[in-house]
Amino acid sequence: MRFSPHLRKVSQAKRALTRTVLARQYICGVIFVQYGMIVAKFGGTAVTPRNLIYLKRIVTPAYGAVVVSAVGSEFYGDVKVTDLLLEYFQSGDESVWQRIADKYLRLAEVNGVNADVQSLLAEVKSRARSRDAAYCSSVGEELSARIVAVYLNRNYVEAEETIRFDGNGKLLVAETYSNVRKVFARGCGVMGGFYGGASGGRATFGRGGGDVTGAVVAAALNASLYENWTDANGVCVADPSKVHGVTTVAGMSYSEMRLLSLAGAEVLHPDAVSPCEQLSVPIRIGNFFHPDGASTLVSRCPSRSKLLSIAEKETDGVFVATVLHSYPTWQITSAVSDFIRTLTRGQTALGRSYTPDPPVFRTEIDKRVVRIYSRQSVLNALYKCLSAL
Repeated sequence: MRFSPHLRKVSQAKRALTRTVLARQYICGVIFVQYGMIVAKFGGTAVTPRNLIYLKRIVTPAYGAVVVSAVGSEFYGDVKVTDLLLEYFQSGDESVWQRIADKYLRLAEVNGVNADVQSLLAEVKSRARSRDAAYCSSVGEELSARIVAVYLNRNYVEAEETIRFDGNGKLLVAETYSNVRKVFARGCGVMGGFYGGASGGRATFGRGGGDVTGAVVAAALNASLYENWTDANGVCVADPSKVHGVTTVAGMSYSEMRLLSLAGAEVLHPDAVSPCEQLSVPIRIGNFFHPDGASTLVSRCPSRSKLLSIAEKETDGVFVATVLHSYPTWQITSAVSDFIRTLTRGQTALGRSYTPDPPVFRTEIDKRVVRIYSRQSVLNALYKCLSAL
């Protein structure tokens, strides 16, 4: 079907308006467009010298709150700022601090951020080792938020004064929500994730806790959408760095996302689901490199995909593949049995003599979860088998 040039221009304008003013919610296969605030959280990979420009391209006036992580890895084998801070707290090694400082100096320099980063680093350094390890590990997020706030020309919001914990490290929900509403009522702001204030210092949500900060802010502001930006196309069925051509799950329910996180999928912190679920704030997980590409929407609607995730971990020579699914029990049981028989026949076909120790030596099949224990990696073969169902 062909459209006139005028209609094409109208269509293009509508798409641009959607990106800048509206939150697109893909729920149960239907697009619902709602006016309202978007809260975005960006992981450490987005807060690096070469990638910060992608963050800026995404954040439009529709984004009322932005949560950022400490500077992440810039290349394979690079050490994240949070890990360097913990090393610095333990050792006091000035060369470690210099590595941290260099990352933030380059973050500002490469992106033309008009801020006195040297003075900021000196001020933060004076506090970094004066408290406990939690405090020291949190200053990476603080530095990121201060620099990004200047970069985006937005207010800086201090997480220590906004996100509050009690003496046992438990989030004070009512006080925190009240603080969030007050501080963001003053205008759009940028805040560091992962940490908050407690009596006598700071407390954290733990590693990956920036996701939780973003969810708490989104719930407190009753946002139309909470966007969690990573360097992957939403929730992939398997690790795309290990399996070629994996698909992205278009949508799933809050409970499915929580199950996925608890099973070890490094997509979203498990505690980031509940705040949004309680107020029905949809969560969109997308790739900041390709903001209009494939993504996953987490809402109250269960996934249409039967195969949600296949993850594999190796410990002491034992590979454990965990499958999250919604197949009928008879179907997944039959598929796994066929897969194991095929795998065993493959060993024989390769000229290996049969032994009483087959590749797979244990399976656990539940209503939603399957675990396969083996002496070799089965990730690629298992994905190929189950994705064909």
